[in-house]
Amino acid sequence: MAENFGFWPLGRLIDRFHPARAELEPLAGNRRALAQATWRHLLFGLALGALEARINGRIPSAERPATTGRHA
Repeated sequence: MAENFGFWPLGRLIDRFHPARAELEPLAGNRRALAQATWRHLLFGLALGALEARINGRIPSAERPATTGRHA
């Protein structure tokens, strides 16, 4: 999320130098575009985190079996 907000001011460069700038909505000062980008990055991060947890076999704490109190 820091990346999203940190690089957002670069939208002014895109508005000025992008080859297809005539067909694009201006990004500079467009709060709606910032909100959409933030929401999409948040959802992507959550989905990627859940996928990584499944691939690496981590089990959420609510699903872990209770310990017996004995240590190996």
